[in-house]
Amino acid sequence: MSKRLLYLGISSILAGCLLLIGVISCNSSSSNNLSVFSQPLDNYEGHSWSPDGHWLVSESTDRSKLSLFRANGQLVSELRLGCYLGGGEQDFSWLADGRLSCFVGNGPPSLVVFTLTAGGNVSKKDSILVSQPSNRVMYAMQWNPHHFWLATITNRTQGGISPTLYITDLQGHSLISPMDLTAQDGEQLSWSPDGTILAIVGTNGDIQLWKAQQSPTGQLLLTNLRLLKTGTPVYETIAWSPSGHWLVCRHETSQGEDYLFLLATNGSGKQVKLTSSYTDGQLYDPAWSPDGKQLIVSRVSDGALMSLNIAQLLKDKGVKP
Repeated sequence: MSKRLLYLGISSILAGCLLLIGVISCNSSSSNNLSVFSQPLDNYEGHSWSPDGHWLVSESTDRSKLSLFRANGQLVSELRLGCYLGGGEQDFSWLADGRLSCFVGNGPPSLVVFTLTAGGNVSKKDSILVSQPSNRVMYAMQWNPHHFWLATITNRTQGGISPTLYITDLQGHSLISPMDLTAQDGEQLSWSPDGTILAIVGTNGDIQLWKAQQSPTGQLLLTNLRLLKTGTPVYETIAWSPSGHWLVCRHETSQGEDYLFLLATNGSGKQVKLTSSYTDGQLYDPAWSPDGKQLIVSRVSDGALMSLNIAQLLKDKGVKP
């Protein structure tokens, strides 16, 4: 699971209550808005909604498959597509046109794009050779929601830590010069819903926002927009709200309260706590549905897929999504 440390702290053991000097105090938090999305058939991690919100795909500890769910939590099929699923929680991605893609094998970077039928079956597949190093370790990949721009973070060299950002088009051609992320140890990335900003999680949990603009020649120019100081672990996935106003991040710890929270993307530093390990358990890998209603997360204790009614929760808190 990449660098993720899955551990159960006192928050899980006390099942929702915090023991403080002999006094038990329970935190109400979001438990009333949290429910099981799908009965746990596996330990799920890494989730991605299709652009139309019809499908949710989740990776699991069984690296041979991807699980395809409907928006109501119904498991439709297990896709055994030959995908390389060993790098972390961002090993596959949806294209803007609704196709699903992943890298195949760990040799020459071959990206396979799958077309799904209305019933969730694969009807067509296309292969693209991508301008990236062979035998690389991939940390994350994600297609832009409005353009055929694939952003990936991979190790440039074997046997060392050299995370590098690549952005390629649908023909596999490079759109930027490879960007060395070693200094910030970048591992996770996420495109904004409008496709104009790329967020990269770096060391110490800082999130760098990059503005992406396309030149007349088709190349991309990335401009440093702002740095968000947040403290989320470098290996934790983040999720944009459909409005682009918030990022969902995780405060991870085994020594106290572990929780998911919203971080304002405008640089104000505003945060809104969403969950609490004292009432909800430890949750990670958020994926916000395109309609803004559900936040799908994994539960550390058993890997179950959970659904947070985030629309109702934010309404109760008086927070604009």
